Amino acid sequence: MTDGLETALRCVRDDARAGRLELWGHSTVVDENVGTPVITRELFDALHRAAGIAAEFPVGNAGVVHVYGYFFSEVLTPYGYKSDRWNDGVLARALGLPDSAFRLGDSAAHTPLERVTAAALPLLLSPPADAVEVVDVSVGDVPTRAVVTATADGSGVLCYGVDEGAGMRLVTVFPVADAAAFAREAADDAPRLRWNAALALA
Repeated sequence: MTDGLETALRCVRDDARAGRLELWGHSTVVDENVGTPVITRELFDALHRAAGIAAEFPVGNAGVVHVYGYFFSEVLTPYGYKSDRWNDGVLARALGLPDSAFRLGDSAAHTPLERVTAAALPLLLSPPADAVEVVDVSVGDVPTRAVVTATADGSGVLCYGVDEGAGMRLVTVFPVADAAAFAREAADDAPRLRWNAALALA
């Protein structure tokens, strides 16, 4: 086991004990752009065991998958590697944070998921007045929300959540190159689960 994975598993356990994973919804590891899993079943299972969550591949806790799983994804997507959002500093800067804010092992006091949740959940639950777009649509009887914010250079952030009956929960957050164009696309898209969101398996 790599040092990085040991750190991730320790952080997942800390997040589970603190109840932070309950603020996240569900996600599939099968990326909608490439059509294949972006992490292995072995990693998926190891992370969910550490979280104490009974998940059936490929659908699991979105925080476990999107934060910790993505750190180790080696699948190239049209938008780069999934780990880029946590490591390259673009998302962190767009949220007004230091480049290293979401990196694994960068803080002894706070887990990556704790830091991501603190930055993203307020955007989802109380979108800022200057948000470029807030798209509230229901997929069947499941409410979803996409919030797009912009920075001074026109880039921005997408924060997305789904309410499966226990309130709006985070699914994903990532940077976008053109906030206005991305917002138009999000607003015009037919109602559907987006950005690898999934519903809990029965």
